[in-house]
Amino acid sequence: MSRAALALALWCCATVAAMAGGRLEWVETRHSVGEVAESDGRVEHVFVAVNTGDDDVVINRVRASCGCSTADYPRRPIAPGDTARVAVTFNPAGWAGGFTMFYTVLTGSEPQRTTLRLEGTVKAEELTVNEKYPVAVGSLKLNASSVPFGEMTVGEVQEACIEAYNDSDVPMLFYAEDMPCGIEVTPRKAVVPPRGTVAVKVRLDTGKAQWRGYAEGDFTMFAQPEEPGPGALAGIRNIDVMATVHDDFASWSDEQRRNAPSLALKSDRLVFADIDTLAASRQLVIKNCGKSPLQIYGIRLVESCVTVDFGNGMSLDCGEKAAISVAVLPSKMEENILNTYIIIYCNDPLHYKQVVRVVGNKK
Repeated sequence: MSRAALALALWCCATVAAMAGGRLEWVETRHSVGEVAESDGRVEHVFVAVNTGDDDVVINRVRASCGCSTADYPRRPIAPGDTARVAVTFNPAGWAGGFTMFYTVLTGSEPQRTTLRLEGTVKAEELTVNEKYPVAVGSLKLNASSVPFGEMTVGEVQEACIEAYNDSDVPMLFYAEDMPCGIEVTPRKAVVPPRGTVAVKVRLDTGKAQWRGYAEGDFTMFAQPEEPGPGALAGIRNIDVMATVHDDFASWSDEQRRNAPSLALKSDRLVFADIDTLAASRQLVIKNCGKSPLQIYGIRLVESCVTVDFGNGMSLDCGEKAAISVAVLPSKMEENILNTYIIIYCNDPLHYKQVVRVVGNKK
């Protein structure tokens, strides 16, 4: 038999084998549920397929693209001519806007992989005034009492907004005072009409603030009725501003990187075993293994049961070590198991934010 004839025979055999196998033909692989509300509960839809082949088809698995959705599928073999139903659900709670959920059907037959798609739009729930503006400054309500800027570099400037709502029937006057260096608020003073809103812009300049590591500042917001009126209350509130500030390592030259400081820890875990009713302490040993001074800008505590004997900063020369005392206060532990961490901020470009685990247990 010639090579061409042999190839043709093999192709014909493969074609016959494929035709003889099971095959799922889907009535639809894409379905839109239109618009649903968050409070409607789970959205359900059934995708239907028919086995148009000559052998059984087994669905091995249906994989959903998101934890907010599930899929139920038949575990028994699907005989030729029978139908398979894949029931999918989607929970719209917490979603707003358009959504697309994918469900990958894996079988041992052709096609071995099929993607089903459920899509639609979730209509956001109407929030009450107290839900949308939970922070009260008298009759002036704010959507937040803090402004977290996240990670920033030294000298970087960012802006964020707090929205204020006048929950009264008279104009409310607000003004911001006691801004620390590097923080600006616009407008500093404004009148908010009854049931009206205003966007309060907060600007952080880390260069002017001279912040390093994790840092916080705050300013004071006052509110009072422009004129006396029934149900209108005056108030005062501190607004927190926070950021994690590190050096602009991206702008460093190769020489700066070669001569950079290097933070090394004797251990990145502090173990407090069998904590009794008294405070216990451990030594966190830090060493500078780099070629220039290591600046420790600060140490952030995550839980109040952990304290650190650390001032405003620390500098370690090349090869120098330092021991920092870390203590656990059992009276402030909410559980018998201690599992938390502290964060060290420094000028090591590779470890400018070093996490140290703090673990242990009460007796």
